[in-house]
Amino acid sequence: MNAAVATRMRKTGLRPAAPPRLDAKSAEQPGRKLHSGVKSAKRVFDVLEFFEERKSDASAIEVADGLDLPQSSTSALMRTMTTMGYLHYDPSRRTYIPTARLSMLGHWISPSLFQQGRLINLMEDLAERTGETVMVGLRTGLAAQYIHVIQAKLPMRLYVRTGTLRPLAKSGLGYALLASYPNKEVRRLVKLLNTADADPGNAVDVKSLLIEVEMVRKKGHALSLSLVTPGAGVVAMPLPKLAESSAPLAICVAGLTDALMSQERQFAGLMRDAIRFHLSG
Repeated sequence: MNAAVATRMRKTGLRPAAPPRLDAKSAEQPGRKLHSGVKSAKRVFDVLEFFEERKSDASAIEVADGLDLPQSSTSALMRTMTTMGYLHYDPSRRTYIPTARLSMLGHWISPSLFQQGRLINLMEDLAERTGETVMVGLRTGLAAQYIHVIQAKLPMRLYVRTGTLRPLAKSGLGYALLASYPNKEVRRLVKLLNTADADPGNAVDVKSLLIEVEMVRKKGHALSLSLVTPGAGVVAMPLPKLAESSAPLAICVAGLTDALMSQERQFAGLMRDAIRFHLSG
């Protein structure tokens, strides 16, 4: 091991493994040449394994140095992983950290590995009790994203795909997530949202949004009706801070507008009871 590699390992907290892992340079050596697509896929897993070893956030530069990869392509890869909801980016610190979506992907293989599957158990309990679609979401950049979905089995139901994005400042999921942030951070996010959208007609009114967010804090949940999908909506509730996620999470019961209007209080009560039962302690 040369001095430069040893210095990088000390800075990132990585330790050499035995046997040594195939790195980017050795993969490109004669006899070990990888197709560009395979190489890109391998780098995704390298990034995930980097965070598994580090167990804390890191900048794109730290990841590139730790894996001995080009900084530009590493940054581009991590931006893509953030857009897809697998990494969370903190612009104030310029660091990334894996999201809860990663742990949710493998829950079906061995649920006991994920905090006894308590988040999955919560969702399945709610799906059984309400008969509706149940989703868990988080903030991905300037959007809200569903990272796991249990589809309803009713003939008339709202179908939502895992990975679906929702407007952070104009959706039930977004309201529930923003309720977990202090108002100062909400204002900062609104400023970024308005700057990113060139159409002044789409500008978010921060005062109105703060009123909506405060209502969520007082009621404990948000009700969204036809705000994103005509004829459908969600009852969305912030989740308590969980070890499974470094970012705030929210759970939603989604359905058709008529069902939500008549059962809002019932669904909210079931959600509170289920959260208390599955996530307390």
